[in-house]
Amino acid sequence: MPETEALVDAELVLRFQAGEESAFEDLVRRHMKDAYAFALRLCGDPQEAEELSQEGFVHAFRALGAFRGESAFRSWLYRIVINLHRDRRRRLRREETRLGVVREETERRQAATAEGAGVQADELADVVRDRVALLPDRQREVLVLHVYHGLDYRGVASVLGCSYEDVKMNLSLARKKLKEALKEYL
Repeated sequence: MPETEALVDAELVLRFQAGEESAFEDLVRRHMKDAYAFALRLCGDPQEAEELSQEGFVHAFRALGAFRGESAFRSWLYRIVINLHRDRRRRLRREETRLGVVREETERRQAATAEGAGVQADELADVVRDRVALLPDRQREVLVLHVYHGLDYRGVASVLGCSYEDVKMNLSLARKKLKEALKEYL
């Protein structure tokens, strides 16, 4: 994110903290598309991505008064979306353990995707999205932030609250797993 963008966000945050609620509306307008795109790449489901991004802004609205500006607003918002996504995945895993339905549906989708030998570009994009969704949380988050959202390793480390080395390791593991999972399509 260019420095001027971060400065504009910082000014909007200060205005909101001073009581000007319309400043938050400006933050939403500035970041809604990116928050949605980020959430979509995390979860792979447009409806869930919309819910995650909207819920992320609700959480940001409630907590922005205490925001200290130690990171960029965008990084902070992404962190909120990641935490919401993790919470949803934990709930889903608990439900999946009880019901077993989600796993069966995922396996059916994967089998249907793998059936066609000649995969078209749109189908390949779906396969990639499905395989990214199957990565462990940290690897998926690192990959999405770096590859899809253009954050450098230090930016990813800042958003995720981990070390530079952790980012490098998880990105490497994610790429290896994706390469292996996609070898039949490439």
